[in-house]
Amino acid sequence: MFHSARALLYSKEYREKSHYCLVEAVGSLFCEEGVMSPSYIESLIEAKNLREAADYYGDFSELNCKKLLDKAQDFLSVAKKILKLPA
Repeated sequence: MFHSARALLYSKEYREKSHYCLVEAVGSLFCEEGVMSPSYIESLIEAKNLREAADYYGDFSELNCKKLLDKAQDFLSVAKKILKLPA
């Protein structure tokens, strides 16, 4: 999701300097404009939080992994559609 979100920003000729800025920029440029559902921002935030929990605290589960994988595939699909890339 991180790299898909970055691709969306790059398509608008923006670059982010942090995860926070990435979330804010995608929300502003795509969700507030009605191009993307705000639920994708929630998924992006959840992915960041779960990744940090796994990387820094060893806190992870198969259930969260599977849930996030589905959200990531959906996010990628929407990003490709916005960028007019082949599915």
